[in-house]
Amino acid sequence: MSDERSDVNLRVGRIARTDVVSVSTDTTVGEAAQTMADENVGDVIVMEDDELAGIVTDRDLAMHLLTDDHGTNVLGGGSGADLTVNDVMTADPLTIESQARVPRLLHHMNQAEIRRVPVVDDGDVVGVITFDDLVVHLAGESAHVAAQLESLADVVHAGSPQRS
Repeated sequence: MSDERSDVNLRVGRIARTDVVSVSTDTTVGEAAQTMADENVGDVIVMEDDELAGIVTDRDLAMHLLTDDHGTNVLGGGSGADLTVNDVMTADPLTIESQARVPRLLHHMNQAEIRRVPVVDDGDVVGVITFDDLVVHLAGESAHVAAQLESLADVVHAGSPQRS
């Protein structure tokens, strides 16, 4: 059995989602929200001239449209109808290369206090990695390790002297 942790050497590209959902900067927030709902995702990548311009998350939409912080509170009588993703996106978001290792990603996500990161190779968006993806992966790793330990425990018990 190796004492090397699999999550330490795991590359981001191995667990990133490659089905990237993108919109253009002039997409309305309503269209972006509908796209997120249709695609069952919590973010859209914003592209301009085939370049990454930003990212919009479901939280970005909620904060802009449902709070007073931005003057567009639709519950308070504001109108978000003319807002585009360009108005609400995180421009120039943190990105990570697909060959980067998971601990580096976790460090950057923690420092930036973000949950979603576009994955890039040679400047092209090739995926998105989310905190949820990492949790699911690490939970699976934990289950695998637990199964291995249980198997080893059976070996230990089988080889141990029996008490009467």
